[in-house]
Amino acid sequence: MSRSGIYTAYFFSMKHFYWLALPSLIFLLITPLASKGQNLEQLGVKKGIKTSGSVSLNTVGYTMHGTQARRDPFDWFVAGSLNLSLFGYAAPFSFSYSNTQRSYSQPFNQLSFAPQYKWVKTYVGYTSMNFSPYTLSGHVFLGGGVELTPGKWRLAAMCGRLQKPVSFNPADSAGDGHAAFRRMGYGLKAGYEDKGNLLEVSIFSAKDELHSIPYVLAQSGLTPKQNLALGLNGRKQIGRFFLQAEYALSSMVNDTRSEKRDSAAGGGSNLLKGLLPQTATDRYYDAINGSAGYQGSWYGLQVRYERIAPEYQTLGAYYFNNDLEHLTIAPSVRLIQNTLNLVGNVGIQHNNLDETRRATTKRWVGSLNAAYTPSEHWNLSVSHSNFSAYTNVRPQADPYFRDNLDTLDFYQVTHTSNATASYLFGKENHRQSLMLGGSYQKASDQAGYQGQSSLSDFYSANAAYSHTLSSLQATLATGVNYNSANSPGVSSTFWGPMVSLTRSFREKTLRSSVSSSYNQSSANGTAGSDVWNTRGSVNYAPRGNRQAGKRDAGKHNFSGGLNVLRRFKATAQGPGFTEWTATAGYTYSF
Repeated sequence: MSRSGIYTAYFFSMKHFYWLALPSLIFLLITPLASKGQNLEQLGVKKGIKTSGSVSLNTVGYTMHGTQARRDPFDWFVAGSLNLSLFGYAAPFSFSYSNTQRSYSQPFNQLSFAPQYKWVKTYVGYTSMNFSPYTLSGHVFLGGGVELTPGKWRLAAMCGRLQKPVSFNPADSAGDGHAAFRRMGYGLKAGYEDKGNLLEVSIFSAKDELHSIPYVLAQSGLTPKQNLALGLNGRKQIGRFFLQAEYALSSMVNDTRSEKRDSAAGGGSNLLKGLLPQTATDRYYDAINGSAGYQGSWYGLQVRYERIAPEYQTLGAYYFNNDLEHLTIAPSVRLIQNTLNLVGNVGIQHNNLDETRRATTKRWVGSLNAAYTPSEHWNLSVSHSNFSAYTNVRPQADPYFRDNLDTLDFYQVTHTSNATASYLFGKENHRQSLMLGGSYQKASDQAGYQGQSSLSDFYSANAAYSHTLSSLQATLATGVNYNSANSPGVSSTFWGPMVSLTRSFREKTLRSSVSSSYNQSSANGTAGSDVWNTRGSVNYAPRGNRQAGKRDAGKHNFSGGLNVLRRFKATAQGPGFTEWTATAGYTYSF
């Protein structure tokens, strides 16, 4: 690592030190209360101090010949974890740092610290917590949090920065969409749980700081927001029967600069809307879900209901399905001596809850998961769902290029189908397998800064055969794959064969692999560039010292790889090119 990189990492750590120090102090003040009245042995003095963890350094070198590069020529990543046990106190710590920070508008480099003792657990640094799917749900924040579980009580609190300030860049108009106010958030949750019965309430508040950036471009549409969300959740168990219900209310001020007014300005559907004061940009939303069911020894049945108001949102989550109401029935059953498992969910869904749309869409929704294992040789599974869900994993349109920054974007998947079949056979020294698989997804890009999205269909299919020779510690595999993506105005296809060989040496401490694939492509029915991709990798993990007849796990791990991608020239798709990507990594475990 360069000296400038070390200095940058140092100042990065010191800059956020106060986020670590304050919650850690609170943790140290709370834990003595949790252990009051215990002797030294109960406190874990005899356990002493134990540490374990790892630190890793990975580098990526890249070069392109024939066209413009698709990534930086050199990247490095440093990551580590430390599991510290201080006389019974568990204090895990993790961090990540990379020179790719410059490519992200929001933080990529992160520090995390999670000390824990008995029923006290704290979150420090870059972390996330879950109160409710409608209030605070997995949003990363820089700050501190605590969870207390004394006996049957469930208490939690958090405080931190949900979004760092990003100023407008006058020299880069394309970057204006990344501008953001500093957003601070606070939350509390309290509950009581006993023998499967639960009652809990949560509150979450977040607000943008108006003066956290020097100015706001009028045409950008960026406004400072404020949000207050309340949630109530309960569950009751009566023998094999159960009841569950959750209700949430979210109040959103879309522009804190707006003036207050007595009359409502519309927007949103909320059962308590008439009881709450409004301003010109205030919006009120609610969400409710509930279920009731019975779980038998080999079957189960549930009735589920969910209603989410139009435009429902909270600053404690990234994306929401909204403007929907559905009622479903979810049966499950195990048959044929538990070799066949069936789980379903079917019902009716509709939108336009506030009747502001020109048309209302009503549709049947459902999901089915089936798994059948008739013997130790066969395994069959199928699944289908047309429920909407958000993911930050983009379906594969081009199987030979993945944008590292793409994981910050979100995609709404509305249909998903999968089917797989595998067959295992052969003798002990000649293990063989056959596998067939296929999938379908319908997704829309929800990451556009202008609020635009477009539906796309993704198809994939593959067939593979593998043969393992135990005496040689080698596996030979071959197969064929097919990928297709259809979006408005564009239809692309990739298909072709592949072959791979993996082998281990030196008592499996040295592992190597090489693979090659050749794919033909087409776009809108016109033949495109053929692609030849070859990969090689090696991994060496020397064993530790032998003690008491046993060999300790190794502390060192070395890895390296090389990927060469050759796209041949096609008249309809521009020039061909050759792309080289080399990786090297080292991990030290202790």
